[in-house]
Amino acid sequence: MKGLEWAELLRQHPLLSSLDDRHVYWLVSEDVSTERAYAPGAVIFQEGDEGDSIFLIGSGSAEAVLGDGRGQTILLSLMLTGETFGEMAFFEGKPRSATVRARDGCVVLEIRGQELRRLADARPDIELGVLLTVSERLRSKNEQILALHLKAVEGANRAKDEFFAMLGHELRNPLGVISAAIHVLNTGNDSGERAARLREMIARQTQHLSRLVDDLLDVSTLSAGKLTLERRSEDLRELVERSLSSFREAGRAAQHVICLTGESLFVNGDRTRLEQVVINLLDNAVKYTPPGGRIDISIASEGREAVLRVRDTGVGIPDESLPLIFDPFLQANRTPVGPHAGLGLGLTLVKRLVEMHGGAVSASSSGPSRGSEFVVRLPRAPHAIGAPGAAEARPAPERARHVLIVDDHPEVREVLRLMLEGWGHQVEEAETGERGLEIIQHSRPDVVLVDIGLPDLDGCSVARAVRSTRGGDAYVLVAITGYGAGADRRRTSDAGFDAHLTKPVDEDELARIIVSEGRRPLPLI
Repeated sequence: MKGLEWAELLRQHPLLSSLDDRHVYWLVSEDVSTERAYAPGAVIFQEGDEGDSIFLIGSGSAEAVLGDGRGQTILLSLMLTGETFGEMAFFEGKPRSATVRARDGCVVLEIRGQELRRLADARPDIELGVLLTVSERLRSKNEQILALHLKAVEGANRAKDEFFAMLGHELRNPLGVISAAIHVLNTGNDSGERAARLREMIARQTQHLSRLVDDLLDVSTLSAGKLTLERRSEDLRELVERSLSSFREAGRAAQHVICLTGESLFVNGDRTRLEQVVINLLDNAVKYTPPGGRIDISIASEGREAVLRVRDTGVGIPDESLPLIFDPFLQANRTPVGPHAGLGLGLTLVKRLVEMHGGAVSASSSGPSRGSEFVVRLPRAPHAIGAPGAAEARPAPERARHVLIVDDHPEVREVLRLMLEGWGHQVEEAETGERGLEIIQHSRPDVVLVDIGLPDLDGCSVARAVRSTRGGDAYVLVAITGYGAGADRRRTSDAGFDAHLTKPVDEDELARIIVSEGRRPLPLI
């Protein structure tokens, strides 16, 4: 589009129309400007790049966009055929304030600012005022872009502030119940029935705190790209049944009618993470459905996909909120009808975990007070391979085991000791890794529970030292830690641990490990 076509465009352009033909031809010469064609989506310049060129769109359109920090972009401005765009600080060479890319196929003329300065210096007959007017026009355009940018940043900051306020609320509620229940128990005046009720409250609120912490850690791990899946063939129907049973046992489904229909379909996935998807979808449905409402779960085969649908009769989702429903820290301006508002992380986890399995999740609603539906699509596995059976009950010990607890936290040691002694085992304690190795050498326990974050030798060093000694393979070594990512589990396995338990420890799994006969490979829980 060089030559006469560009000359005509420039001649009619409101900013450059005062130039005569000679100057117009000079501007479109190869010494001063470059003409390029851009395919749809192609980047013309990147946010942060330095440069002070003027750009004129000869055909097509371009858009200025800004990253939102979550892999998406915010549209800041749209430029159409014949429009001008460029540098916010023209003649100053400051970094560009946004990324500009072709919205559809377009032809763009770049007029380099350095060459314009040379023109102004060498050709006084060219009015510098024209160039300054161009600069002012560009400055105004980019100030608008910057204002939109700041508005987006303010919105993100506001969402985070609201999230942390909600986090404080969500943490204080269960902590308040636990503290008050312990205070009442300490009075010693409670009947057996009342004391049992208080202990149930403590257990339930502790479980709630654990879920909050797990969600926070999982979002962090997913955002960092450090979460790994342990895949196997899973019956999606059985997996949903287990999740629903767990949900009901926790008392979270008592006020709603929940129905499950559908066939057995196998998917290749991580059981723990897929159950997390189901639990979060159930939790979301219950949270936004009034007591007495209905939640329908269905499983069906569609082509090569296993499709899980969770439909509720709750408050629904406004149309303007649907695009935000899976964003972290946001709750789509919906008011929960249950006792817990939540952190707004559950659906974010659902989306990212489903996508890690090669699937997709979507949300729909007919509007406020008309319920909502979430649909999860996962690739089907061709057939069942090693599908797990029902969860085993806690095994009773055939004989008492000798257990050593190595942990620097005295109350962690004490509560584990009381629990293990209640199961009939003999227990010793060590507060450091060095002391733990001394006890192992002299007492030769059957099972060693080791905290990873010890003040002297870390837990992995303790495990390697044990395995390197004569007869070191005879011990059952169990890592107990707050770190549960795939890399952490591999590290403890490489160090010689038989099992990896994350805090708070699953009592049934710990009991099963302790009564296992001799050292053998155990699952990383």
